[in-house]
Amino acid sequence: MNEKMRVLDLLDAGKITADDAAKLLEALGANQSLMSREARDNVEEKLNRFAKDCSKMAKDMGVKLQALYKEVEPKIKKATQSALEKTACALEEVACTISESLEKTDCCCEETPCCCETDNTCCDDTPTPN
Repeated sequence: MNEKMRVLDLLDAGKITADDAAKLLEALGANQSLMSREARDNVEEKLNRFAKDCSKMAKDMGVKLQALYKEVEPKIKKATQSALEKTACALEEVACTISESLEKTDCCCEETPCCCETDNTCCDDTPTPN
């Protein structure tokens, strides 16, 4: 097999880049004045085919990523909502604990129960995020 054709086959198979192919072809053609018109056309054709394949692959990937986003988006929203609710509840519990501590230090009698201990409404009144 002709060395130039072998280089073009390697390019077509994606085993070398277009720059590598050009360098190899140039090195092979050092003894000849110029690369033949047929060889240039062949390289150009293969590069155009490669560019079309890349474009098609990019479009296909875009479609698949959009589908994945549509599938995952509701799950992310639900997880975010849950995290917000749990954070609001935890903050309310911290507020009740602080309030209880302040009541115990302000009161001469530590028998006064905290709002959390009496009605357990800390998490019931949490605002729901939009």
